[in-house]
Amino acid sequence: MKKRALMLAVAVSTQTSAIAQAADSAGTNAVLLDPVIVRDVFESRISINPNFSVPDEYNRVSPTSADGGEFLRQINGVSGSRFGGRGIDPVIRGQKETRLNILLDGAYIHGGCPNRMDPPTSWAALETYEEVVVIKGVQTLVYGGGGSGGTVLFNRNSRLLASEQEGLHGRVSGMATDNGITGDIAADIMGSNEKAYLRGIAQIKSADNYKDGDGREVRSSFDHKQAGFVAGLTATKDRLFEFTYEKNEFSDALYPGAGMDSPEEDADIYRLKYADKPATVWLNDIKVEAYFSDVYHLMDNYSLRTPPSYPLNHSKAGQPMLRATPTTSDTAGGHIIMQSRTGNTWWNYGLNIQNNERNAVLNNMDSGIAKSISYLWPGANIEQTGVFAEAETKLAQKQRLKYGLRLDYIRASADKADVKPEAGPKTANQLYQMYYGVKATDQTETNWGGLLRYEHDYGNDMVLFAGISRSVRTADASERYMNKFAMMPALQWVGNPEIRPEKHHQIDFGIGQQNERVSWNGVLFYDDVSDYILRDTARGQSGTLQANGADIYRNVDAVLWGTEVDASWALAKSWDLSGALAYVRATNTTDNDRPVAQTPPLNGRLSLDYSVPKWGVGGRVRFAAEQDRVDQYSKQEVGPTPSYAVLDLYGNYRINDVFNLRAGVNNMFDETYAEHVSRSNLMDPFAVRVNEPGRTFWLRADATF
Repeated sequence: MKKRALMLAVAVSTQTSAIAQAADSAGTNAVLLDPVIVRDVFESRISINPNFSVPDEYNRVSPTSADGGEFLRQINGVSGSRFGGRGIDPVIRGQKETRLNILLDGAYIHGGCPNRMDPPTSWAALETYEEVVVIKGVQTLVYGGGGSGGTVLFNRNSRLLASEQEGLHGRVSGMATDNGITGDIAADIMGSNEKAYLRGIAQIKSADNYKDGDGREVRSSFDHKQAGFVAGLTATKDRLFEFTYEKNEFSDALYPGAGMDSPEEDADIYRLKYADKPATVWLNDIKVEAYFSDVYHLMDNYSLRTPPSYPLNHSKAGQPMLRATPTTSDTAGGHIIMQSRTGNTWWNYGLNIQNNERNAVLNNMDSGIAKSISYLWPGANIEQTGVFAEAETKLAQKQRLKYGLRLDYIRASADKADVKPEAGPKTANQLYQMYYGVKATDQTETNWGGLLRYEHDYGNDMVLFAGISRSVRTADASERYMNKFAMMPALQWVGNPEIRPEKHHQIDFGIGQQNERVSWNGVLFYDDVSDYILRDTARGQSGTLQANGADIYRNVDAVLWGTEVDASWALAKSWDLSGALAYVRATNTTDNDRPVAQTPPLNGRLSLDYSVPKWGVGGRVRFAAEQDRVDQYSKQEVGPTPSYAVLDLYGNYRINDVFNLRAGVNNMFDETYAEHVSRSNLMDPFAVRVNEPGRTFWLRADATF
């Protein structure tokens, strides 16, 4: 089992970093920080599939996550903005949304909700992946432009599963809690031989409203169904052709952090992969991937909740005000990654393409017939084409240098910016002119980034690294083209068609050490951002023509800095003590050192675990300090957040080679708490934010065959 986990680690590191290859050969790249997370100076990883995990590691990963965003919060330095029962939006080093590059088995999937009910991580059906890898900051240029906060990879390793065992094999699992998720059943079955494999994956998950620590019900229920297949041909040991299709369906999802719920949303995802090791002198490896996803999302304010009524000064005073927003988001793209070697240098170079088209319309449904009020995404199109080249050179036996350049070409347009809605007074362009004095014309950008990183191994099992990078993030569809009209100006939300792209200039330093008893790792990072894209409130400030309290976007300069520390100590043969701390501070330097909204406070965890071959028990304390550094002008900021500390207990028992049981309780003492970055709770006058679940008992069973 441990051999399989190590094989997987090498396979993933080879794809993400040739420096990691060199480090593997020296035996120094993997630093065990605690029994759950394996991290080196490049990345953090959690193994999901028990077939590819050291048993102790797998048993200590919490299985109660509603989606990929909630799952990521188990990694140090990753927070999550809670909106409801699902749709937890990850925050890494104080950065979120499109400041993170998130790929699901090689594919970018942009959600269909302008308010981010369905961030990319929400489409990751966890039980159908083998591993999650988090690369913090800019440590590679391979996966696309931007990614200033980091890159998250949800990986499937179907070929490795097939090569490990021929014939019919797989796993099934079931999980339930008494507070939230009522059932989570997953199956992953594969048939394989030397030349081909066929893998079927499925997951059904249901959740009721959970209760917070005060016993108040939080509107958070949803139903989720996911199924798909992976078909692979392995003509030779080096050549692979693979096709994947999967379908995700969500229904009746409640969101207390929004003015609407989502009765229906679904996505179809297609992937095609080719990998080979050509028999040429100049090319060692080639990988070609293409993907397409189409997301449909519907939200309204009447199917799953009581709609609001028109105000007394309206002609329809007292009547229900019915609104619905159907949306679509289609993403197509792919990449070519090639690897060559010249002497002591490995080269990774290639091409990325990503095209996203989004449409969303706010409809008046009072008469039962949809009448458009405004085109929230007025046919927003963003096309990105990038080329990159990275080199990693072994300078000496224990010294490595990584360097590279990236160039991205962007085209953006809004095809419906001049289309007048049926029941609304303004086109998108009229609203843009009102706030910025500009129209949405076709825009192009040419953005360049670069990376320089030095790494040194020392004889006492210590690794030291230092890096500097530049990355450029283009504005997303909402930042450019959002067009939400409302009769009350303070409820309007307007994108800026001429917003400039963000330029991040980062440095980071790290040091880590691993021996038989103690492992530790520390990182310090600093990010100087030009043209940071700030979602702000219209107050007549520079670049804004209105002072009516609407949500607008503007460029400012900003500085983000912070640190992360992890450590693990083997107290005795079966006892492990581990801990982690993360801190980030984000400042808008243009506006008199104003705090950047939604920045998480100092947070961390402390764990103690006991394990023997057949069973194990453990506990961890998750905590966060008070956050009183808030942006008083931002409507995204709910206000200061008190500190909290919660205790989780868990245990496992391996019945035999097939069956494994796990059980535990999260938030043992039923504390009432919320993460600072979570949304305001609009549905409960007694709750400030969308609170986390109170005491939750859970049970999980796994069977592999």
